[in-house]
Amino acid sequence: MTKQNPLRRVDSALLLILLLGTAIRLQYLDLPFAEAHRWRFVTNLDVTRNFFTRSMNIFWPQASWGGPAAYLGMEFPLLQWLAAVLYKLFGEHEVLCRLVTIAFSVATIAVVFTLGKRLFGVAAGRAAAFLVAVSPSMVFFGRTFLSDVPMVCFMVAGLLGYVAYLETGNRGHALAGAVCTALAGLVKLPAVAIIGPIAWAAWRARGWTALRDRWLTFGVGVGLVVVALWYWHADRIYHMTGLTEAIFHSSDNPPPELMPFTNHSLPVIHWGNYALLAQWDYYDRMRDWTWHLHLTPVGFSLALIGLATMSGVAGYDVVVIWLAAVLSTMLASAVGSFYHEFHQLPLVPPAAMLFGLVAAPLFDGEWLRRRFGGWWGVPAAAALAVSLAWMAFIYSGVVRYYFRPDGLDLGTMDVGRVVRERTVPGDYVITIEFGEYGNNSPVLLYRAERRGWSFDAKTITPHVVEYLRTRYHTRYLVTTVDIAPVNRDLALYLRDKKAIDAGHGATLFQLE
Repeated sequence: MTKQNPLRRVDSALLLILLLGTAIRLQYLDLPFAEAHRWRFVTNLDVTRNFFTRSMNIFWPQASWGGPAAYLGMEFPLLQWLAAVLYKLFGEHEVLCRLVTIAFSVATIAVVFTLGKRLFGVAAGRAAAFLVAVSPSMVFFGRTFLSDVPMVCFMVAGLLGYVAYLETGNRGHALAGAVCTALAGLVKLPAVAIIGPIAWAAWRARGWTALRDRWLTFGVGVGLVVVALWYWHADRIYHMTGLTEAIFHSSDNPPPELMPFTNHSLPVIHWGNYALLAQWDYYDRMRDWTWHLHLTPVGFSLALIGLATMSGVAGYDVVVIWLAAVLSTMLASAVGSFYHEFHQLPLVPPAAMLFGLVAAPLFDGEWLRRRFGGWWGVPAAAALAVSLAWMAFIYSGVVRYYFRPDGLDLGTMDVGRVVRERTVPGDYVITIEFGEYGNNSPVLLYRAERRGWSFDAKTITPHVVEYLRTRYHTRYLVTTVDIAPVNRDLALYLRDKKAIDAGHGATLFQLE
């Protein structure tokens, strides 16, 4: 009996889709992290550097904008820690961070195909994977440095594991589903939405008897406990240092020891403010981003058709529950969803499944050969799909408004270089980068390769500066904004300090 070549089991169309998805994610690979949403990317870069230079303890991530009290309450920093491991092996190169994210993004294409194949067949799986591969938002954010990217990958993989277990009874699938579901919630809390379709798939397959299946209940239950324990730990870190990434508290709060000396800061938190849900602008923005950025016009239209017409297809209900669960988390985090496009990334895979149901014939080689009466139907369909995807990619404006290769914010890199040249590694630096809503900005301190504190111009006071100068011997303050119109007291305080032009309108003050 001859053994089958494993390569023959690999879908050739999937390989081409993976190649396409990888290629478009590698564009502008060497750009510095100065594109749209650079604040969030640099936050993760700073955590990675702190792993690399200070401690590789993944349970105690650190940041540079909290002075000596450096520990940061945040999502489980798996992405940042993996990049730090590469730093240890190859040196500190930001491109390594992009490559880690690209690996997760491309893996998402593969797991979407596998889930789509199991639910709806090979052709639908290919179509769903294709949309994920070419989605402008999945491409852009899939080559940045966001925890949302591995979150989406683990969400799809977790659902896949449990769907496979419910069909086959293979406990390895259940274990993989449990691990991936837990990792999804660890790296980003909104991923717990994936419990919805998992529970529905279990109910559909087993009914009430699913509750007696320990591989289901124990796997999901332990995963939720692990996620809860991590975020309890992260919340303890916040109460210890005052540093957080807006999980349950505002990320704009100064450290507790400085709050008595600061002006009242404006809160930055992604939950709450549900008045947004009563405003048409919220839904119009979600529609606009989904149409242009997440699904493209063709993908959006065919996904809606799939939602409206494919209810009779087995597996449709699991995808609809999945979509509803994701939409619910978007509504729950209304503020974050309104200001950050990457909060809608979990929407793409379930929508791609609905797209796949309708677009499947274009990704079915046998159907195409029969329909067009020859071999040429397959390359014609491939050319059509790639052409439409390319036009949608250009139409989305993702290169102009997100990649920004000709409009990168390089000013902070130049200012950071000046600060680095004028100070020594042990010096603490106070930074001011925004007029308001800008406490705890990581950007300038990261670029300067220094530690210190970050405030916006409204929050900081002369008392804060004096406290940091006397308590921690802080010698420098750098501002990229004009302080005088916003904070007259601080402007008067700095009037007699030695000032150095740091370029791009920034000023470096020597405090002593």
